[in-house]
Amino acid sequence: MKRKYSRVIKEIANREGVSPDVVYAEMQRAINLGYSNQDPAVQMYWNEIAPDGKTPTPEKVIEVLSKKAKNNK
Repeated sequence: MKRKYSRVIKEIANREGVSPDVVYAEMQRAINLGYSNQDPAVQMYWNEIAPDGKTPTPEKVIEVLSKKAKNNK
C-alpha cells in the first residue's frame, strides 16, 4: 500500500473496527467485481480510471476519484 494513501485506509479501518489490510483487501475485491462488469456504460466509466486496461488498485481508484472530486468543486 502506498504511503500516500495509507492514512485514508487507516481511517476507514479505525472507523470500521478492522485492520487496514482487511480494508485494502475489501476495496480490491469491490474494484475487481466492478471492473469485471461487462455493461458498456460501466466499462466506459472504468476506462476513465484505468485506460491501460489493467484492473486498478485501490490507490489508483482513490487517486483518480480524488482528482475528479477536486476538479468538480
